[in-house]
Amino acid sequence: MTLSKYLSRDGALSLTDLSLKMGVSKGRLSQLRDATDWPPELAMKAEEHTAGALDAAILSPLVARARKTAA
Repeated sequence: MTLSKYLSRDGALSLTDLSLKMGVSKGRLSQLRDATDWPPELAMKAEEHTAGALDAAILSPLVARARKTAA
């Protein structure tokens, strides 16, 4: 799921709250709203702070490759 889809869900963190938890600017997350090529470290933080609702492997191809290699 993209960040945009996550933000539209009931019970989702707001963009502001998520950016604070992740330690990045709200503007940076806005840039990534519909992206599927996130930097791996941000994808992992997003997954952590959304309790897995945002899957780092979907947000970042590098995370997806790493998880396939580790499996």
